[in-house]
Amino acid sequence: TNKTLSHVPQLKALYEEAERRLKEMSAFVALCKDRLSRVLKARGTPTVELQTAIAVCKIRAVETAIELTFRLKQEVGSYALMDEASFKNSDFLQCCKFAEGDSRILSQKLARDVFSGFLKQNSARSIREASLCESIRRQIQKYKEDRGGKYNKIDAWDSCWKDVYALSDAICDRVLKENQFQGGEEGSNSHGGAFAK
Repeated sequence: TNKTLSHVPQLKALYEEAERRLKEMSAFVALCKDRLSRVLKARGTPTVELQTAIAVCKIRAVETAIELTFRLKQEVGSYALMDEASFKNSDFLQCCKFAEGDSRILSQKLARDVFSGFLKQNSARSIREASLCESIRRQIQKYKEDRGGKYNKIDAWDSCWKDVYALSDAICDRVLKENQFQGGEEGSNSHGGAFAK
């Protein structure tokens, strides 16, 4: 019997992973959309929690789609070059990364806001975030000392870029987990979370 590419074990596993992750991401986006809609209908202002969640939607939804598409393309081999494979349209996902706010800039904003809060309160919402904030603080301090106290704050921040993006990832993970969209029970309709009512 002839078997399709979908019968290849690693592809089948990737499909299952993609279906689970995209379903989870879609549910989170729908939750944020519903919450924002209610706030706007009431002529209210989105809370910081909701604004953060919306940023996470943009960052993770696009990055997840790009990652899964790239991995699928690698797995199907030369078939990815054929017109019928439809990978020719995958560059659209790259456009999504920059439309309505660059994902990298949003990631930087998430990290900067949490870091600023850490400096004021000497605490963060998760151990991972606190650890990364402390690492960034020490790197900036060293950057300052190495230059005799004369330094550009933006350059100092940019020198910590690895930990800055790691902090953004930690924030995204925490927001999803708080809203039961990561590590939660599959199929659960209970998505109360940190900002949903």
